[in-house]
Amino acid sequence: MSKRATPVVRPASARIIAIDVVRGLAILWVILYHLWTDVNSFKVGTISSRFHAVPDAIADLDLVATVTAIFHAVLRVGYLGVPLFMILSGLSLTLSALRRDFDLRSGPGFLRRRLRRVLVPYWFGWAYTLACFALIALWQVVQFGHFGFWHYWWEGSFTIPHRAAEVVSNPLADGNIWAGLLLVPRIMRDEWQFAPEGSLWFVLLIVQYYLLFPFLFVALRRVGAALFLAGTLVVTLVSLNVLLAVDGNLSRLHRVLDMGSPFRLFEFGLGMTAGYLLVSRPALVQRGARAEVALPLAVVGGALVVIGSTMRIDTPALSGTLVEPMVALGLALLFLPLAFKRPGRLERGDIGRAIAWVGVISYAVLIANEPLRHVTLRLRFQRSSFDLIWVWLLYLPLTFAIAWPVARFLGLVDRSGAPEAQSSGAPDAQRRSVGPPDHHRGDDDDGQVAGEVGAGRVDGVAVRGAEEHGVDDDRDGEHDHHPAATEPE
Repeated sequence: MSKRATPVVRPASARIIAIDVVRGLAILWVILYHLWTDVNSFKVGTISSRFHAVPDAIADLDLVATVTAIFHAVLRVGYLGVPLFMILSGLSLTLSALRRDFDLRSGPGFLRRRLRRVLVPYWFGWAYTLACFALIALWQVVQFGHFGFWHYWWEGSFTIPHRAAEVVSNPLADGNIWAGLLLVPRIMRDEWQFAPEGSLWFVLLIVQYYLLFPFLFVALRRVGAALFLAGTLVVTLVSLNVLLAVDGNLSRLHRVLDMGSPFRLFEFGLGMTAGYLLVSRPALVQRGARAEVALPLAVVGGALVVIGSTMRIDTPALSGTLVEPMVALGLALLFLPLAFKRPGRLERGDIGRAIAWVGVISYAVLIANEPLRHVTLRLRFQRSSFDLIWVWLLYLPLTFAIAWPVARFLGLVDRSGAPEAQSSGAPDAQRRSVGPPDHHRGDDDDGQVAGEVGAGRVDGVAVRGAEEHGVDDDRDGEHDHHPAATEPE
């Protein structure tokens, strides 16, 4: 009996610009969250208090206070850029796999390329962070001279003159340097999760998703989108409830929840399902991306994000196990319609192109940003007169100025130059069936996520040639550079 073919719009070597825009928004959300928490130090407040301040300001009919409250509430949950990136990762991996008629025989080549693409930048980030910490330690020695270089660098200490005290931040001692190098130990101890490059803890999670993806993709094609998504939800809920039964308090095992794939599989499944539907049922996806449907979905998604973010997980209540799936679903409803909308001013305008560019280099942005956070922290604690100049004029420009050459050096973008204007218009994508995989093509041609039309649009989705905008040609089907932050304890 022959295997039933699945009708698809076969993706080709192009990028969906709107996905890069969403990724750019996510990385900006993350690094602004970093900056906001570093600037506010111990005055970040609880999530509930930040969200409750919004209706209070509205009730007072105070426009400025309302805008300020919304601003603080949105940045307070900026760590949610992490699950959003995991959703986008599942989406882009599935689109790339559908293009190549991926099956389990392709698994070794897929894993080799993917792990190289994520681990080489990770180890570069580890070394880069150590070098930056050394420069910061030298700064401390020159500025204060109370202790030697080793004390400031290895112990992670910095002096607070007006308090005649010291604070320890991300030390390299106590195994932290080796936990960061080896990656896997990060999940074993709380103090190792952020050692020493705090934001790159997510790499352990994405490695697990890469290892699982070949089997998940086969399951998705075999059982279909609905059953597959339901299955990932069941795995997530069962895993969370088992953990709750063992410990009785999910917050005490936050590192396991953050970096353990079974406890977050639903978010990755959401992205895979969205990618599968975009290719197999593009008309359905496009109906969902229309304004009259997307706006109500965004309202529902925003409500789920707010409700889920304010729910407590530090109790034995079963409701705590619903937080991760609820927030992930809310993020998908909130952002995926934007990723799938018909092309318009956003994709063609300078602001949209700039945000998309940030999305393309997002992994490098995160690598570059992490050491700068430690500069911010030290300036704030030391009440430096340079603090305001650093925060408002230098922090973000310096992040991007470092990230661009880092991305080029690591091969995360094409070396041809700056982005150019987007091409417009293209023939409609052709519908076809998935045939047997062509193993003679080799394993290098993952391409990207659009119909066989080159630059232009696929069923109303804006796409561009992979090299058209001076970004990488994505031979590994990228769209998976992941920034990360996590909710501080």
